[in-house]
Amino acid sequence: MQKCCKYDLEWQQVKPNYNELLSLSGSALTYARLEPEQYTNAKERLIWLDSDMIVLGSLEPLWNLDFQGMPIAAAPNVWGNPNNPEDKKPYFNAGLLVFNMKLWAAEKLSEKMMANAKVNLWCDCDQGTSNSVLAGRWLKLDQVWNNHDTDDTSTKVMHFISRPKPWESATPNKLWMEMLSQTPFKDELDKIQNNSDWLAGLKLKYRRWEPWLRQPIKKIKSYLKNRAR
Repeated sequence: MQKCCKYDLEWQQVKPNYNELLSLSGSALTYARLEPEQYTNAKERLIWLDSDMIVLGSLEPLWNLDFQGMPIAAAPNVWGNPNNPEDKKPYFNAGLLVFNMKLWAAEKLSEKMMANAKVNLWCDCDQGTSNSVLAGRWLKLDQVWNNHDTDDTSTKVMHFISRPKPWESATPNKLWMEMLSQTPFKDELDKIQNNSDWLAGLKLKYRRWEPWLRQPIKKIKSYLKNRAR
């Protein structure tokens, strides 16, 4: 990873306290967004980017934006609220976030996030938690900053939101393939290109059920608690 960029990378271990959170799927890493101060010394602002994104333009406008008194800035989720499709209120996607770290600390938002995640079972994990705690309190960014439309030429940050991801597909996104070919991981291209449709489908199916196989008791308890709500 260090060979891929000219900046020094700093690595952090994911905190163990996320294992107690209710979740039907997803890894512990996704919950790191709920406690940004645990992973950075940033005091003013912080930009979070998911790993399934390609940055196509300067992020300087995000770094210099006016929060307008909001604790976070984000782009709308293109499919709305996955926890309640009938809910038409604004709902953001957590793939790209700009944190107002001063306000985040002043309002102890990490504590509120963790408390919410411990008692609610959101189908989109930490994203549901963030939207619940910050309902109506986020600055709306233009969709170009978190765009699932890979054909939109105005895109600043491309986000492969849906599955299959490029590395799971038998026909990966061309731009993603081009970017991969410039990295030390370019040898993976042959493996990706040799993926058959049935094999890719099998991997996707297993990935969906893998958390249940690893933690059956926890997942069943989470499911039952959600059913009882």
